[in-house]
Amino acid sequence: MRSSVTINRDYPTGSIAKKVLDAVRPDNRDVPPGTTIEMDVVDNAIHIVVAFTGSLPSFLRTVDDLLICIQAAEAAIRGTT
Repeated sequence: MRSSVTINRDYPTGSIAKKVLDAVRPDNRDVPPGTTIEMDVVDNAIHIVVAFTGSLPSFLRTVDDLLICIQAAEAAIRGTT
């Protein structure tokens, strides 16, 4: 089964969006088989598309892990800005 999700997250500046994406990108190099993750900064936002071929529980775990990484990156950036 094929599943996909798009995550768009706005930030006050493009610089902050880039910092978040740069912090999250290394975590997504070794993704489960059948998974693609496309990431980009568009204006002041991050744009992420996750596509997965496999079971729904595995897909949800992958997306949950990504959201946790985004949350951690945001917390770290808030502490430095």
